[in-house]
Amino acid sequence: MIFSRKTDYGLRALMYLADRRGRGPVTLHEIAEKLMIPKAFLSKILQQLAKKGVVRSLKGPSGGFVLAAEPAELTMQEILLEIDGPMRVFECFATESDCSYYGDCLIRDVFGEVEQKIGQVLAQYTLADFQRHREKTPESAGPAKA
Repeated sequence: MIFSRKTDYGLRALMYLADRRGRGPVTLHEIAEKLMIPKAFLSKILQQLAKKGVVRSLKGPSGGFVLAAEPAELTMQEILLEIDGPMRVFECFATESDCSYYGDCLIRDVFGEVEQKIGQVLAQYTLADFQRHREKTPESAGPAKA
């Protein structure tokens, strides 16, 4: 399973917002520049996250983006679901109509369990966990890496 560039950029932007929580809104320009993310792509990601209620977009001269929840309340599983939708190892897992072998498919059974385990692991970690990990590692001082 490979996570998309959209997920990478979205996670990095959320970590950046978590680090600046309580200091007011952060502009799209600042996030894009500090994290070296294309501004137009980041704008689409943050707008999507705003529609899903993960971030809030504040208008005006002192506007920007802020997290809509405490970092400890945002699990990696929830964040990835909001950015990229349900995790699938194989596309055909989505519905029975996609595959004539659906009811008798060992691949689906095994990799369905893999998806479930990945989800369980991601549900154990929050955005706050990433912050705590970065605080322990002094070499993490530059652009956030996912």
